[in-house]
Amino acid sequence: MAQSPRLVRALGWCALFLGAAAAPFILFAWLEGAPREAEGFLATALGGLFAGGVTLAGTSGAARPATASASLRLALLLWLVAPLLAAPPLMAASGGAMTGVFEAYSSLTTTGAVLLAPEDVSRASVLWRCLLAWFGGLGSLILAVTVFAALESPASGLRRTTLLTIERADLFTNFGPALMRLGAAYLVVTIAGFVLLAISGAEAFDALCLALSGMSTAGLAPQSGPLGGWLAPGAIFVLALLCVLGAWNFAAFYEMLVRHRARTASGELRAMALITVAIAAVAGVAAGAGAILPAGLDTIFASTTSGFQAVQHFVLPVPVLIFLALIGGSAVSTAGGLKMTRVLLLMRRAWGEVARLAHPSAAVRSRYGGRTLTDSAFASVAVYALAYPIALGAGAVLIAATGIGFEDAWRAAGASIANAGPLAGAAYDDMQPAGLVIAIALMVLGRLEILAAFAALGVVFAGD
Repeated sequence: MAQSPRLVRALGWCALFLGAAAAPFILFAWLEGAPREAEGFLATALGGLFAGGVTLAGTSGAARPATASASLRLALLLWLVAPLLAAPPLMAASGGAMTGVFEAYSSLTTTGAVLLAPEDVSRASVLWRCLLAWFGGLGSLILAVTVFAALESPASGLRRTTLLTIERADLFTNFGPALMRLGAAYLVVTIAGFVLLAISGAEAFDALCLALSGMSTAGLAPQSGPLGGWLAPGAIFVLALLCVLGAWNFAAFYEMLVRHRARTASGELRAMALITVAIAAVAGVAAGAGAILPAGLDTIFASTTSGFQAVQHFVLPVPVLIFLALIGGSAVSTAGGLKMTRVLLLMRRAWGEVARLAHPSAAVRSRYGGRTLTDSAFASVAVYALAYPIALGAGAVLIAATGIGFEDAWRAAGASIANAGPLAGAAYDDMQPAGLVIAIALMVLGRLEILAAFAALGVVFAGD
């Protein structure tokens, strides 16, 4: 069925944006001695500018308001179509279409899984991957405070702030204000991260890549190997802080940064800190004091779904790291996963049920973020929580069916759906094209938080 002109116009703006972003990389790749990659950037630039220009010109008079269903279609189509437009430079770098497409989807969904080592491509492609991840992180924030806030799902985990004040009449009109508000704060924090990384000992190019990747919690690095092998210790701590900021509730962060108030609760941040301290303490008891710091960094990078590896080997078992990534960061963040907010809601409910067992006649009410939580809200959260293990299990079985071991399939499926690709290690390297396609689907499902993705599929061919 024909799509809404406003939806097509929004896609046109995205194509134009990607094309303009790719234009400077043409010269960059050429100067790097990578003419094939330069041609790929030229294809993305011309394709984006042409498609965006034609689309915007053809829909210039569109005035029909966009409903929530049209906005859901936009969210799905953006994650499906935009990586294809961004893929030509990576296809040229890899010499294969599937590898380049996989890299583009992995970058834009902030998953950070790579098939191409940074040393095997030009610095232009390395920076392009990090920039795509940065764009993907910003896009996920904008969609959270516009499309998903408008749906008013009790399981969204969103708390009302100045960023979440939207006009119901036409959701597409909210993208501009959200982009200006979020984009400015997002850019300022990224620039501050770059400066701090450079001051802490990172080379300028490495600092730029890590600032883009850390803010978007993508886990993409400009060099192979653990961070401790090529990055100064101070820079590693700055990167960890940047990942925490990316995984924190950006609406709350915006309130503090711009409006100098912290009215929104920060329970997710306290929970992330508590988990990190607890796991580091257990690691210290089990493996000695030398394991405390690496275990703490592993926990931070896993729970923020960035997946950076600080030392030669993960201190924590990989299943524990993937479990932390599946929990994820806050709502309205660049992190993937179920989201810490929903986990805290479930814990509140569980504690209430325990209290009810001790005092059956007591009226037990659970509150979070200053609001009393209804049974329907908890039911929605429980459905979200159930959707992740079901999707994880199905994805692992399907990937294993393509011909790799189930352990690698499970790691790839978990890392993909949590948008924490580096935690899968080399599991992606031996996957067949069919397995990579399944991993891509899981990345998109994780970025759209599964239920929203299926809702979008349900209305993608329907009328507004």
